[in-house]
Amino acid sequence: MNETPPIPESIGYKKLNKLLCNAKKDLQGLKDTENENQSLELESKLEKSLEHCLSVSNELIKNIRSDKEYLSTLKEPNALLALGAMEAHINMAIQALKASQSED
Repeated sequence: MNETPPIPESIGYKKLNKLLCNAKKDLQGLKDTENENQSLELESKLEKSLEHCLSVSNELIKNIRSDKEYLSTLKEPNALLALGAMEAHINMAIQALKASQSED
């Protein structure tokens, strides 16, 4: 096996500069930085999308609740059940989103 040479107690500037010029570049460090930047961009896009979804969901809930008179004129009970179920699921999604944001 190759034995590594002992570490010198001191090193001159010229020798250190020569070692630095001949050293291989750390490509893994560059890849990690690129991956981190991409991850931050994706996280930012996700946050914006979730905020938009929250806004639209709140608006939809508000519209459903404000149109109670119109909804009472619907002839089919299945339509009312479907709207009620949709409202419940949207409310659960909003609560889940708020809970996940509070954990951060």
